[in-house]
Amino acid sequence: MPRPHKIREDTKTYNLLMPTRQYGILSAHSERMTKAGLEQVAVADLIREAIDVYIEALEDDDYDGGNSVGDVVSDST
Repeated sequence: MPRPHKIREDTKTYNLLMPTRQYGILSAHSERMTKAGLEQVAVADLIREAIDVYIEALEDDDYDGGNSVGDVVSDST
């Protein structure tokens, strides 16, 4: 029996390279969330949720794009 769909809209597959340290932290957190709840929480679920939060910030009218804190890009012209 196939898994139920978690995403009910068009999807795009993306291969993500991340440090094992980050994955380990997310994996441990997803296990804790799964044990505490009624459904399975995968690392991918946590990553998608973080992306949603980031997109909400980008769409916020008050968001300045991070230009006010720790700019890395400089105008050298």
